[in-house]
Amino acid sequence: MSAVQILSSSTSAVLQLPGGWFRNNAGWVSGRDGVLLVDTFATEERSRELLDAVAAVIPDGGSLRAVLTHAHGDHANGARQVAERGGEVLASPSAGAVVAAGPHLYPGVFECSTWGDVTPPESTTPVVEPLRLDLGGIEAHVLPVPGTAHTDGDLVVWVPDDGVLFTGDLLFDGVCPLAFSGSVTGWAAALDWLAGFGAATLVPGHGPVSAVEEGLIGRVQGYLRWLLEVADGPEELPELAALARDRHPGWLDPERHVVNLAVARAEVRGTPFDLVAAMGAALAEVGGPIRLDV
Repeated sequence: MSAVQILSSSTSAVLQLPGGWFRNNAGWVSGRDGVLLVDTFATEERSRELLDAVAAVIPDGGSLRAVLTHAHGDHANGARQVAERGGEVLASPSAGAVVAAGPHLYPGVFECSTWGDVTPPESTTPVVEPLRLDLGGIEAHVLPVPGTAHTDGDLVVWVPDDGVLFTGDLLFDGVCPLAFSGSVTGWAAALDWLAGFGAATLVPGHGPVSAVEEGLIGRVQGYLRWLLEVADGPEELPELAALARDRHPGWLDPERHVVNLAVARAEVRGTPFDLVAAMGAALAEVGGPIRLDV
């Protein structure tokens, strides 16, 4: 189940802990004139519960907007419900195109009987440059991430008055990151940009809320740089994935290591990334399709 963590009088995070496959975080920023929701959830039911909670804090006559930090289904599958409640859905142009082509449920990779109706919305509003939203007494800044990072269309939401930064999947805490839609090199560079906000509180895409002094940005960046360092070596990817498991024994979803290593190896060697082969290696580690409890 999800849990609301109040971060300030205007900003809340909604956490699905411990945060593994398709159990992402969301949140909202509320002011006198409306609410900005940050991301939705993977299934129809969970997104409905999230939007019911948001409805309770929307002021009379206030607006509802939702920003999708990227196109992956755990963050975006509830976007249509936002639109059906009269809300506007914001996304980067590339993320909007991916969402519109969905839903992407990957039945050969995942087994799930609880998706419900996750039909995408008819349209999204593209965010092509920094967007400052005045919600009435509080501002929220929707900012495109430079370059290709976790995906090629990431957004973050910065609430400067509260010092809160919703990072989307630029950050994972206690969960193995996943780079199959983006660039390991670009992601590591984007974390330098992320650190420049001077945020006090980080809401990662998966895992618990983190105070910036806990060093989450550095830990994720260190992992990404390690991938790049070892990817061009002679070791086979399963051997390197076993080493990654030893380096991060507490991380959920360690089958992702082999995928990330395949992405990094393709980048450093300048060769095509074979997603089918990489996901096949990940599924071989867990013995078949991944059964989701969402």
